[in-house]
Amino acid sequence: MRRTGLGIRGSALGVRDSGLGIGNSEFGVRGPGFVVVTVIVALMLFSSCKSTSAPKADEIFPRSGEVAGWAKSSATRTFLAENLSQYIDGDAERYLQVGVERTLTTDYRYQDKIDAVADIHIMKTAEGPRKLLEAESSTDAQHAAVGDEARLYPASLVFRKGRYLVRLVAYQEALEVSPALLALGRAIEKNLSAETAP
Repeated sequence: MRRTGLGIRGSALGVRDSGLGIGNSEFGVRGPGFVVVTVIVALMLFSSCKSTSAPKADEIFPRSGEVAGWAKSSATRTFLAENLSQYIDGDAERYLQVGVERTLTTDYRYQDKIDAVADIHIMKTAEGPRKLLEAESSTDAQHAAVGDEARLYPASLVFRKGRYLVRLVAYQEALEVSPALLALGRAIEKNLSAETAP
């Protein structure tokens, strides 16, 4: 049995002498072949997790000059669900009820004369932003081509994109505010899409 053409220990098909370096037994797992497979599987799992993770705060909000007329005027702040009431005083419960995980916020200034704030609420599922947007007032609201669904007001824009709810609010009303907010909103949507793409 040892010296035949089909012998287990000495044949070209023998596990111990194969080029795969399996190890010291037919089912050994310590050789380089096993290490390569393990690394490949780990990289695949890491890539999969990365594509579904929440985007980085510094990469969502457009930097100064990326959108015509807009300049970022503050650092980005992050509020987790448990301390959201520190930012949304008196209204945090509404977001908690629909599964908010965290909120990102930053300030902007348009043409050096109009101040605005941009909020991104990150939910557990897309159902949360849908419910919040449905609860928004429809008075003076226009539909806008941004995100999955949007409402544009004279001094604010609210839209949903997947599990994100984006709210932009200007502190002054002017004819140019609505189109300016829409341009900023579309830039944020583009960044969200890039961050969450597989």
